Amino acid sequence: MKLVDPSGKEVTSKENKNAKDLENQLHKQIEKLLEPIFNKIKLSGAQVPQEQLMQLSSAAHQMLFNRMVYNLLLKVGVKEISEVLSEDDVEELQTSLSNQLQIVNPSEMDGPKNGPNKG
Repeated sequence: MKLVDPSGKEVTSKENKNAKDLENQLHKQIEKLLEPIFNKIKLSGAQVPQEQLMQLSSAAHQMLFNRMVYNLLLKVGVKEISEVLSEDDVEELQTSLSNQLQIVNPSEMDGPKNGPNKG
């Protein structure tokens, strides 16, 4: 979670006790949201891949964050998304997201069997 001071300078959670407290509160809410799912997994005796657990955790975080933003927007009276999100914001995020994408050849996705030691 990133917070900024009144001048717009980013304040890291290491420097800001309030940010750390907010992070802890959010983490507790994420745990609460995921608790029934994890209990269901334990009771069933099923195994869930680590990647899927991370996806669930990420989805829970995103859902809670989206709900917090929605509630905040309602509280301050925002009626149109354009009041808080511009086209420039979307374009900037498009670029950022695009820069995170790594495209691989389909042959590279098959794993070790097609690697240098393929026999």
